[in-house]
Amino acid sequence: MTPRDLIEDAIEKVHAALTGLAKALETGDADTVLAAEQPLVEAATALTGIDRAVLTDAVHLRARLLETRLALERCRTLGDASADMLDALYPNSGYERSGGRRRLRPIGARTVNSQV
Repeated sequence: MTPRDLIEDAIEKVHAALTGLAKALETGDADTVLAAEQPLVEAATALTGIDRAVLTDAVHLRARLLETRLALERCRTLGDASADMLDALYPNSGYERSGGRRRLRPIGARTVNSQV
């Protein structure tokens, strides 16, 4: 495998793992979400081991990274919406990403970025 193939493969794995996590978040099933996190950990770990000094096709790589970033933003939006719903149903029961207690905040309109 060439260095470019390794990079593209690693980015594709991250993208696929994020897409799987988004689908799991949509189900609302905690076990499904937890199961979707392991492929994401493995994909992110593989990505960190890539030698970025061998990048030669920055335009193609930038497009793939943009798609992956959009997938990440979608997961964040879905996760935030899920947390807001849980807060509305069970006030003062959730925790923030940092580990502290979530504070109730106004729920505004949500959008999900996508690429067509």
